[in-house]
Amino acid sequence: MKRFLIALALVLPACGFQPVYAPGGSASFAAGNITVKEIPSRAGYKLRRALQQELAAGLPNLDESAVLEVKLKEKLVRLQFKPDGAASRSSYRAEATYALRGENISVVGQSDAETSFSVPNEPYGDISAQTNASDRVMGVLASRIVDDLRLQLATQD
Repeated sequence: MKRFLIALALVLPACGFQPVYAPGGSASFAAGNITVKEIPSRAGYKLRRALQQELAAGLPNLDESAVLEVKLKEKLVRLQFKPDGAASRSSYRAEATYALRGENISVVGQSDAETSFSVPNEPYGDISAQTNASDRVMGVLASRIVDDLRLQLATQD
């Protein structure tokens, strides 16, 4: 078995094998000429991935390379409570301030998104519902940011 693993380790690099999730691997999203800076937190990671997917088609009137920097603020608000004091309805809100900068371009703006959700009775159900709400909000927020960038760039002279 050890010989097989050693032989496999020697043969795989020779055949051009590259891990899919390695930096620069095939699982990386190519956002064209736009680099999205890392955003801290789990929600920031989800927002960055959604932005990379949205920006893969590019932006109008942008032929140079540019960097998109996003600052994210998240807030969870409890809206309704059960008689025992546990939350029954919550709202998840995210606000983003962003700046797209290149050699000849500078676009800034802000956007927000919000969703509400029912808190299930099951243990850990609240955590799962919050995670799901966060993922949905990051997708909507990414779409709004890219739509705003497209609009601003399309109207520039």
